Amino acid sequence: MTTAMERAEQTNISSDLHENVRFVNDLLGIGTTWDIIQKPFRFGDVHMATYIMNGFFMTTHVLILLQNFEKTVGDFVRERKSDQGFSVHELMEYLNTHLPFVQVQVVDKMSDAIRFILSGPMVTFIDGCQDVLLVDTRVYPMRSISTPQVERVIRGPQDAFTETMLMNVAMIRRRLRDPRLRIELMQVGTRSQTDVSLLYLQDVTNENLVDDIRKKLKAINVDALAMADQAVTELIGNVKWNPYPIVRFTERPDVATTALLDGHVLIVVDTSPEVIIAPITFFQHLQHPEEYHSNPALGTFLRWVILLAVISSIFMPGVFLVVNAHPDIMPKQLNFFIASRADPLPLWVELIVADIALDILRLALVNTPATLASGVSIVAALLFGQFSTQIHLLQPEVLVYMGFVMTAQFATTSFELAMANELSRYWIIVCTALFRGWGLLFATVVWFVVLSRTKSFGIPYLWPLIPFQWRNGMREILFRRPISSVTGRPPVFKPKHMRRKG
Repeated sequence: MTTAMERAEQTNISSDLHENVRFVNDLLGIGTTWDIIQKPFRFGDVHMATYIMNGFFMTTHVLILLQNFEKTVGDFVRERKSDQGFSVHELMEYLNTHLPFVQVQVVDKMSDAIRFILSGPMVTFIDGCQDVLLVDTRVYPMRSISTPQVERVIRGPQDAFTETMLMNVAMIRRRLRDPRLRIELMQVGTRSQTDVSLLYLQDVTNENLVDDIRKKLKAINVDALAMADQAVTELIGNVKWNPYPIVRFTERPDVATTALLDGHVLIVVDTSPEVIIAPITFFQHLQHPEEYHSNPALGTFLRWVILLAVISSIFMPGVFLVVNAHPDIMPKQLNFFIASRADPLPLWVELIVADIALDILRLALVNTPATLASGVSIVAALLFGQFSTQIHLLQPEVLVYMGFVMTAQFATTSFELAMANELSRYWIIVCTALFRGWGLLFATVVWFVVLSRTKSFGIPYLWPLIPFQWRNGMREILFRRPISSVTGRPPVFKPKHMRRKG
């Protein structure tokens, strides 16, 4: 079955205005679809038909444009009166150079004209001309720039990306006024024609990496990108059942800019308030913007705290089970790590019940209206806290440690990594429950092997641990060094220039 865009690609722009109007009206459903405005114009002997998307423009802007349109056509006709007539192509060229608007261009393909009509610019067909005039008067409906919802910091910039790609690119450009910054635009999705931008530093980022991601973006063959950045990630990253994220989503322009300087590639998807950073490693997911808005000593401390929290969120329940399976090996000073009673449910089942209960609470708070959130929190605290221990559903120690685990789980700004670690935690709990200490060891080895075999666009996921690298690698992971000491880039990305300065 031929799609609408395929029909447009197979059709040439005619010099007959009425033929063009019939085709476009039929393709776009003009008369049925109310949000696309089609308006005929006549300036002297020049006949035109203009298409514009309702809701993507300001009326005052269009009125000013039409007034200039009429004046420019009039000036052109008067200048040519003394001559022996004029061609429509001369008129098109005159409009392209004399209309007092910045973004004016000529397109010669029907498919481009249709795509621009649906994107919002004003598209004008002129009788006798096989080119189309495009004037970009778009003002997309969008929310104002707000503070980050996840990657929050005490100090530092408080602006976050919005759902408008143009604004997101502008926030990055504001921080990186480098003429070698390249921003490539493409459309993805046969129906949605979603705008996607590929950003990279021409003199830094590895060309093979850029070519690989560019080809994968252009090879996407889906109807629409309704889920925006997540859909793009799964399609270009060939994501299957491995829960660990091979890209990083960021809502902060400063984080995105830093990634560009390190040699990463950015993917900005229109309608998404997050930018994709690729490729990425496990340890880069643990870095927090707060580290770079604090002095190096405090930033290093925060980095260690985050690393400890993430490791604890994965392995603490398994260690808890092993200790309670062999309470005699624990010194008296660590008796608080041993469950104080025997409940009807096995200890490992209580851990999973508590984990799921905390997830239910988290989802309830996310989906509950703000006016009811406090009430839901109180009820949940009573149910999952005091009453669950009184009826011997959960032990107090289980609640304490699983509460700590959930808190530690979200110490990193990467929500995707936190949820992947939760699935790993379930795996470790089940293996430890079945085989105790050997089960914990087996589960840990499998977890480590899976991560070591994972790659993000050809980059080892556990770098710089595997393969090990200290300089411009593990040293930068463990220590937030002073800015003046950071002169290199991660060599695993094979940047064109290893040194940042010069």
